[in-house]
Amino acid sequence: MMALLTAPLIIVLLFTVVPARAAPFDGGRTRFADPRFEQVWTRTDSEAVRSGRTWYWGPGPWFDYAEFYRQGANGLRTVQYFDKARMELNNPSDFGGPAQGVTNGLLVKELVSGRLQRGDDPYDVDMRGPSDVPAAGNPRNANPTSPGYGSFAGVATIDNGYRDPQRIGERISLTIDRAGNLGQRPDLALPETEIVQYNSVTGHNIPRIFWDFMGQQGPIVIDGRIVRGPVVDWLFAMGLPITDAYWTRARIGNAEQDVLVQLFERRVLTYVPSNPAGYKVEMGNVGQHYFQWRYPHLGTPWISPEPREILVYASNVDTGSHWEVYRYDGNGQSQRITFNDHETVAFSWRRSWDPGQQSLLGDSRRAGTGFRQLYEFDIVTVYDGDRAWNARVKRLSYSDGNGWPDPGPFPGYLPNNTANDYNAAASPDGTKLVFVSDRMGNGSQELMIAPSNGNNPVQLTSDGCVNESPSWSPDGRRIYWTANCDGSFNLYQAELSYGHDAQDYIYARFVNARRLTDNGTDNRYVRLAPDGRTLAYSIKQEGRWQLALYELATGRTRVFAEPGNNEAPTWSADSRTLAFASDRTGNYEIYTIGVDGQNLARLTANGAQNRWPLWAQ
Repeated sequence: MMALLTAPLIIVLLFTVVPARAAPFDGGRTRFADPRFEQVWTRTDSEAVRSGRTWYWGPGPWFDYAEFYRQGANGLRTVQYFDKARMELNNPSDFGGPAQGVTNGLLVKELVSGRLQRGDDPYDVDMRGPSDVPAAGNPRNANPTSPGYGSFAGVATIDNGYRDPQRIGERISLTIDRAGNLGQRPDLALPETEIVQYNSVTGHNIPRIFWDFMGQQGPIVIDGRIVRGPVVDWLFAMGLPITDAYWTRARIGNAEQDVLVQLFERRVLTYVPSNPAGYKVEMGNVGQHYFQWRYPHLGTPWISPEPREILVYASNVDTGSHWEVYRYDGNGQSQRITFNDHETVAFSWRRSWDPGQQSLLGDSRRAGTGFRQLYEFDIVTVYDGDRAWNARVKRLSYSDGNGWPDPGPFPGYLPNNTANDYNAAASPDGTKLVFVSDRMGNGSQELMIAPSNGNNPVQLTSDGCVNESPSWSPDGRRIYWTANCDGSFNLYQAELSYGHDAQDYIYARFVNARRLTDNGTDNRYVRLAPDGRTLAYSIKQEGRWQLALYELATGRTRVFAEPGNNEAPTWSADSRTLAFASDRTGNYEIYTIGVDGQNLARLTANGAQNRWPLWAQ
């Protein structure tokens, strides 16, 4: 039941404590997304047993998500990334075997082939192109000549039947460069590179230095106890070899060194003779490398601080009529960042751990047609003090994916500039949009989903309701929004079920949709907290809009009692503070308040109308 207050405080209720879960952008990305992932990691990499040996996974996780996998529940599976690999949970109910259902993806195979696997069928792929990320050493910008994964394509067993002859007893002197050219370095035919195993399944030789590492015995954690045994099941951890071992030149730190590299389906092994004992053989940073290939727009979360999204809002302070977007600098000052001469409102961030790749998604009538259309605004130039007309602006509505107007994939289906698209919410991984459109032409406003370039949108709702304000769950599995189907707006949630997910086309539908509120009044402007626990929205009570919080774990609601109308709440990245618009002084200004109802602060005081704030979403 909603609670109506008369005092200027917030009702404080006791709630069930929800266990902390990982969430990509709330500062919790280093928590384990599933206890089974932690169990697998602890076996080899906890400080209780590692004692100086090299990492098998890495110091800890740094990104988790629900990625598309055709055979997963709703076409999704939980994954979590580590420096050396990615853990996967394809079937949440599978507790079989020592790994308790945790698998370890064929990331190297995908990096070499350029084919992102979308399901069990080896031909069910999204073509991306081979990765040029160096397989060993520094990143490409500091390692210009080292071979990338694609460099090994000509000597790798993918599905081309390539096999190397058996060379048991030989020492390795073969080299490979960035162009994939092979050479000879007889001086590198060291005793430890003698080939001692030949895998007849894929047809590749394994040198002693790697074979000894693969069979290494040592302390491990099993069922909470420290025992001694094989550190890893190498077939589970690494998969089959897909190349022979080759010497490469790679820059490591400030020095270029000789590095022996061998690619397996799941991992890369490297041998650096000059490394200290215990670290001469290491697992390559495949998890980092794959993440850069799959999510080139997300930066480097394993070394980067949390993204810092600035607070932006819409105002007519300079125009006196239409909205433009302004940034709040945190010191009582604001800066205009759009100069479109037509109404422009920001709705969500396309976030990244690389500040240079953060962008705003919003809608604007800048095309001059009077229709709201979706745009992506590059605000990097704004940080440099430039004005927004020099910033990159990419049109997403009815676009060819590069910002140019185009009727879309169905010629004649909908002429350009004849419908409204707005409220574009970027998915946490930045690959998708959910937005509102009235392009159906029947008076409804429906939710649509599309790749991040706006191409080939697919309709998610078809109920004839007025749907608004979509908001993603942190793991990408659910959408929360508001809808007016019977005379008042209420909060809704639904799970996304995918049948297809590729760079240029997505097919998804809603399943298990349900209404969260049914209180006979309007509930609008909903946004989910970055930690995924609480919905913030505005509720209309006694003719005024008030801020409200809906706790997903309990279904209980708290309502703020504040003077005037208080609308469009948006969250800080730590889920502790709300920014919102209030007209308590006669015109709308931007305020912040803690979720406990304390620390109310007014941010703008310019006598204009300041509305629709956006903070960390």
